[in-house]
Amino acid sequence: MLHSPRHKSVKIPNSPQFSVFNSLLSKEIIFPAATLYRRLSNTMINSMIFGYFILALLVLALPTETFAREYESVENIRSVVQQYMRNKLVADKDSDFEIGHIDQRLKLDRCDQPLKVSDSGNSRFIGHNSLAVRCTGHKMWKIYVPVTILRYTEVLVMKQNQPRGSLLQESDVELRRLDISRLSNGYFTDKKEVQGKILKRSLRRGDILTSGALDVKKLVRRGDIVTIMASSNTLAIRVKGQALMDGRKGDVIRVKNHSSKREIQAVVVATGKVKVSM
Repeated sequence: MLHSPRHKSVKIPNSPQFSVFNSLLSKEIIFPAATLYRRLSNTMINSMIFGYFILALLVLALPTETFAREYESVENIRSVVQQYMRNKLVADKDSDFEIGHIDQRLKLDRCDQPLKVSDSGNSRFIGHNSLAVRCTGHKMWKIYVPVTILRYTEVLVMKQNQPRGSLLQESDVELRRLDISRLSNGYFTDKKEVQGKILKRSLRRGDILTSGALDVKKLVRRGDIVTIMASSNTLAIRVKGQALMDGRKGDVIRVKNHSSKREIQAVVVATGKVKVSM
């Protein structure tokens, strides 16, 4: 004998939450459980379908670039800087350049126009500089790219090791082609500029000669017997004296006149010779 299953019922109780329904019907409401579950399931499914439909509409409304955003490549930025520098230095055979670091993590929108490069207008255009790279398209941006301009010329270096106090001759130095953009302490290009000067410190072979490493030879030393000269249009006087100070050419030093025993100021003009004004 077959028995049909008994359906359980759901009873909506008398409570404040259901007082509105009970007041309208003036009695308790009883639904079969299967009916209630079926209605709830249909409602939830319809709500989910509606939610997915709205989400799909929102996704379709978003711009394409949200999903496929394109960025300007660092390689392209470096390429336009290289081309700019080649054009800038095309007529200068003694110059070269190095492009500094460009961060590979840059996220710049791809430019829909050719990139433009410009410099700071520095007329010296040597050593460390920066170039501005601009996008003037729909999405504008600008970055600065570091560059180093190398400038080569022949500068004087030591031909061999020389100790401090050495008197330089032209044969002691030679010319070598070097990048002067990094020579912040200066340099010499003419051997005559260093001939007869004294080394302030010891230098090795290949060291670059700078003004800070050289000293002018002292033509008069303290205690030396010197010739004191004075002249006018009609008269010239020469007397002996003693230097009371060291002096290079052009220095004003104190000397003692042997004849008058007086101390006077005189200008060093040559080795062992000083001059005073009349």
